[in-house]
Amino acid sequence: MPTSQIARHSFARHITTFVQPSPKQIDSTKNFSQYIKKGKPVVIPGFGFRKEVILPQSSMKWVLSQPDEVLNVTKAFAEVNQIRWSLGHEEIAVDAWQGMLVKSDLNRVLENIVNAMNNELKTVFDEQFGKDTENWREIDLRSTIQIIVAQAASRFTVGLPLCRNKDYLKTSLKINDLLILNAGLTGGLPLVLQPIVGTLLSIPTGIQFRKLKKWFVPLWKGRMEADPSVPEPQDHLQMMLRYGQRERPDEINDMDVMTGRLIAHNFGSMHQTQIQVTNLILNVLGSDAEFNTIAVLRDEIDRILGPDEDAQWTKALVNQMTRADSLCRETLRLGAFGGRANFRKVMTSDFTTEDGIPLPKGLMISFLGQPAQTDEETMEDPLKFDPFRFSRMRELAVSRDEKVPLVSMVSTSPEFLPFGHGKHACPGRFLIDFELKMILAYMLRNYDIAFPKEYEGKRPPNVWMAEAVLPPEGVRIRIRRRTRQPSN
Repeated sequence: MPTSQIARHSFARHITTFVQPSPKQIDSTKNFSQYIKKGKPVVIPGFGFRKEVILPQSSMKWVLSQPDEVLNVTKAFAEVNQIRWSLGHEEIAVDAWQGMLVKSDLNRVLENIVNAMNNELKTVFDEQFGKDTENWREIDLRSTIQIIVAQAASRFTVGLPLCRNKDYLKTSLKINDLLILNAGLTGGLPLVLQPIVGTLLSIPTGIQFRKLKKWFVPLWKGRMEADPSVPEPQDHLQMMLRYGQRERPDEINDMDVMTGRLIAHNFGSMHQTQIQVTNLILNVLGSDAEFNTIAVLRDEIDRILGPDEDAQWTKALVNQMTRADSLCRETLRLGAFGGRANFRKVMTSDFTTEDGIPLPKGLMISFLGQPAQTDEETMEDPLKFDPFRFSRMRELAVSRDEKVPLVSMVSTSPEFLPFGHGKHACPGRFLIDFELKMILAYMLRNYDIAFPKEYEGKRPPNVWMAEAVLPPEGVRIRIRRRTRQPSN
């Protein structure tokens, strides 16, 4: 590869710029960004022993125009996540039709799905947060939110009653953790060691896999044998069954494959959502003293939802919640799970960039998200958390009778990549949009929340682990059920 055309920098040195930046780290970010912002790709040693190329945002439109036979997204994610070791083979990720159904089937009936999920959120919130209106109590936020998100997600995945089986939920969460562990440890090794370590690490995953399979098999077989005259359940599992019967008849009787597909879907619907819900709550509390965040959000929620606790959620209703939406987008802007997005794997041996730089077959390419989302040239005070940054942009445009900018949480661009960008952008983001706002609405309407006194009103910072950013382990909040006056 012609190194004269590609700036070489140590990723290990610059990854520190993404950890709660100090002035020195911010300066390092600027030095790193000067290559990307000038349209120059950068070679990095990727996680472990991979060589990877970071392409500039100016190349994204061109990359997205390449066919999957040239630049492949599913092959890239199969390698990043080391699916061949954790779940036995790559096909679940490479031919990820269970995920495709979110876009083709689930989004079509989104309002029905989310209202069932909202009912589940009420049940699990009351269970996990409690109903004590007299006393404050502390909870471990991450572990509590894990259960809340897992139960709500399982309502639209497998339905009642399995979605309320705590052993099933905890097993699903254990598998998610093991998938991350396998991807991190195996992916960080030389290729020659990956089969050995990957096989060893797959042992605990296999134990949990078989445990989950005991719940899945009777449910799946029951769906297959159901009376066709009885109305079908409206959940993701039923969509998988319909598609499988029509397009993958050779798979639907393979219980290992179908269990693996459920696991892959659970990972997508639970893992990053619970991280962002945790971030969201921490950000509400961390910004409240300066922005009066809780009161502003409660006012918007009450104004739009009205007094009816059982009001149906619709797309039109969610679209009106511009301040809650701004909070969600700002949370993702500063706390997206990974620092990179739009991964692709080069599939041909004669591939060159639009600038004529040859990239070898098998190379991984991606785009930086965090520096683009915190660029001081395009955003004022970019490292500060401002919950209503984007709602002010909308309100200003409306007041000037100008075109409203595309700054909703679900809007993607080369400068906002938490969901990726282009035709392979996360199809579940529209469901997550509902989910985050429903969680905010129920929590803020029904609970008072606060940091423990020892936090002194300050949000504990997130931590970076390799290329992933996570809320701190053991972070706590105080909660108390609100006494609400009945509506007239």
